[in-house]
Amino acid sequence: MNPKHFLLLLPLVLTLCLTTTATTTAPKGFSRLGDKLKFPNMTLEHLDPTLPPVLPGQTPRCSVLVLQHDFANTIGAPPAAANYSQPPDCPAPWTRIVLELSVSASAIQKDRIAAIWIDGVEVLRTTTPVPMSPGAFWKVTKDITRYASAVRRLADYNGVVSMMLENSNTELPGVYSASISIHFYRGAVSTNPNSFSTHPTIKGLYKEPADLIIPVTNENGFNKAGFWFTIQNEADTVATSIQIPTNTYRAVLELFVSYHGDDEFWYNNPLRSSYLDKTSNPKLSTPRTNGAFRQVFAAIDGKFVGGHIPIVVIYPGSINPFFWSPVAAIAAFDMPSYDLDITPFLGMLLDGRPHEFSFGVHDSQPYWLVGANLHVWVDVWSDVTQAGLMDYNAPPLKVNRNAAWRNQDGQSEIDAEGLLRFIGWVSSSKGNLTTVVRQKIKFKSQVEVQNRGAVKQVEMINKGRMTVALMKGNQGLARVQLMVDAPMQVQTSSVNTASGAVFQKTRLYHQLQEIVELSEGQAVSVATLTDRQDADGSALLHEGEAVWGNGATRSSYKFRDDTTCYIRAVNTAGGLVQFDTTSGSCLKLGEEGKRSAS
Repeated sequence: MNPKHFLLLLPLVLTLCLTTTATTTAPKGFSRLGDKLKFPNMTLEHLDPTLPPVLPGQTPRCSVLVLQHDFANTIGAPPAAANYSQPPDCPAPWTRIVLELSVSASAIQKDRIAAIWIDGVEVLRTTTPVPMSPGAFWKVTKDITRYASAVRRLADYNGVVSMMLENSNTELPGVYSASISIHFYRGAVSTNPNSFSTHPTIKGLYKEPADLIIPVTNENGFNKAGFWFTIQNEADTVATSIQIPTNTYRAVLELFVSYHGDDEFWYNNPLRSSYLDKTSNPKLSTPRTNGAFRQVFAAIDGKFVGGHIPIVVIYPGSINPFFWSPVAAIAAFDMPSYDLDITPFLGMLLDGRPHEFSFGVHDSQPYWLVGANLHVWVDVWSDVTQAGLMDYNAPPLKVNRNAAWRNQDGQSEIDAEGLLRFIGWVSSSKGNLTTVVRQKIKFKSQVEVQNRGAVKQVEMINKGRMTVALMKGNQGLARVQLMVDAPMQVQTSSVNTASGAVFQKTRLYHQLQEIVELSEGQAVSVATLTDRQDADGSALLHEGEAVWGNGATRSSYKFRDDTTCYIRAVNTAGGLVQFDTTSGSCLKLGEEGKRSAS
């Protein structure tokens, strides 16, 4: 935002805050986005209340500072990169590998997307907070043991660690200073090695990390485009050729996605009536009115192999940026990836030739950033494995769209349901094993606008169930089931002011619940995660940018499996932490939660 615009709005801001003071001190929760007003020089740590990869007091065998870089004017620049050298006294194998990203901001700035790659393998996609004053800092820690083969290759061949964060100082002065470290652990760790440090995925079926991870990314990743692919619209697909070892017996495709531009708020998109009749206007491209439904999908040689409706990740500058200072929105610091078990399709891939892996996003608008990792397990006792597809049942999602509008007011609804099943066999030294993959999707989006566009209500239901079973003949060897429920509700009321600014009040409810059930023979283990946030507040918007605001957010995070119980509750208001408690006892946390709620 241009500083002169803010100066014109300052009297209005002070009026809305109902302040009569004669000083120039800004009201509580105040943010200004120009450089002509003084702002306090303070430090503020932004928090992500999730389960830490390792408990406090556990000391890594060694720690390596991998990369340090200041991201100033980096839009259009290639990723920052650094060669890696493994300490000689810290060789593989490692019990656990933890990535640590530490970032600080020199001044105010917008939120940005970022990613970290290890020799082209994406290990983290993240967003930055919105620094509202100098001194903002935060830390992201992620268990990357799953990528152990990529880390071993990095150590053995002096590979490259790279990070992309496109930032600009054209309007705002903030520079992001980032440092990346990798911590290696040996011996026992007190948390369950089968636990999920943030978001469970079907990797729970595979206790050992993949033998090989192949980046399914932009081949020219070190140029200005970075390793991720850009998808511009629903008709756009991106593709690359991949060749896998002929002795592969298991394969999982991991997808990373983020959304930007016209689709940054896709989950709030209304569905306009005109979109229901594309035949009369096939070139219809009005942005942000095509409804709140998206599905990212993958194909091999043009054959659909699976997809996911993404979990909503609210970026720190979205809806009301004062909600996310200093607590991060769900999954904003460690954006979830999505697994597709493609073992049933190995019969297509074991011929020693390259095959086309392609990606797309149904109903998307400009633009999405998509990348993938192919996790491969190889049979060291065989030069070639045999495989075949036994059953392929993947009908298109049933999507119903309804909309009724009169000028600015109206409502729309999108319902989507899907059920798919893939079954394939693989013959290796482990025997003739059958993999069964089932996925069920249920999605609903409702958007209602009233009072001449002044009141907007959004409700989303996003449920998914993924089951992967491993069988030998009629005998079930192992099965993992992942159930995901991610509801969201947003209510917004807006008032236009005489100066052209908009005063907006918002209430938000968002939750991510994941349940993983792992069965091996007669043994059954269950891990559950519930991450919930409730927020309310106000913001003054000028040209879409918040120039003043306040917000209060209540975050509740609970993870539990057979050996671990972790609960954390964080309440913030006016940019300050009001309440922050952590417990390793579910009983104790339940009592604290009741007191906090009262």
